[in-house]
Amino acid sequence: MYIYTASTVIFYLSYLGLDKYFPEYFPDSSKESRLVTREYRIVNFVKGSALAGLTIPGTQFLYLLTFCPELLSAGMMNSIGAVYVATDLSAIAYNPSCHRSTLIHHIVVQFFYYYCYYCNFNIENEIVKGIGIYCILSAYAGIVNMRLALRCPSEKYKALEGYVNEVSIFIYITVSVINWIVQSYLIIGAVYIGMLQRLLYAGTLAMTVNDDLFLIKYLRNF
Repeated sequence: MYIYTASTVIFYLSYLGLDKYFPEYFPDSSKESRLVTREYRIVNFVKGSALAGLTIPGTQFLYLLTFCPELLSAGMMNSIGAVYVATDLSAIAYNPSCHRSTLIHHIVVQFFYYYCYYCNFNIENEIVKGIGIYCILSAYAGIVNMRLALRCPSEKYKALEGYVNEVSIFIYITVSVINWIVQSYLIIGAVYIGMLQRLLYAGTLAMTVNDDLFLIKYLRNF
């Protein structure tokens, strides 16, 4: 919990710092959407940067999970998960006026982390394993957050927005489909958890999938 708490504070302070010292890089509201505020851009920029950093330990996690699961430690999964979840918790505090599906996503991942913490990050538990994989694969799609930080820019950056949009939608759809397949496989083939836990996890996971679909729809309609 120390990493979770400290990361949340650090991310929140980074939002305040960017808002105070670099406001010109994060213009306030757009005429196209009242939700595209300076806070919205800053949150997505910081989260995208954090997720890019998580891909390094995340790749190591996936490698160990696939080839050397006995070498995985609870501390490693805790550290990665705590940083990932902290980006969402700090976002709730700094920019609560976000889209409803995004807010639900932020809240759901908090419960995912608490569940893993309660289970001591036991990777034999299919739900814990699924949450860990979900976290890492989501980190690979961090470019989407960078793209959202560019959302509805001035005409000067329209071309850049279009290029980043094409790259991000390809990565996001690819990562999302892989994630959905893996999660379905773990839920259906679970032996460590009972049917009720499977259903609860599937239902909760569906809330994050809804946010994924919402973003994919937005990117495709750009």
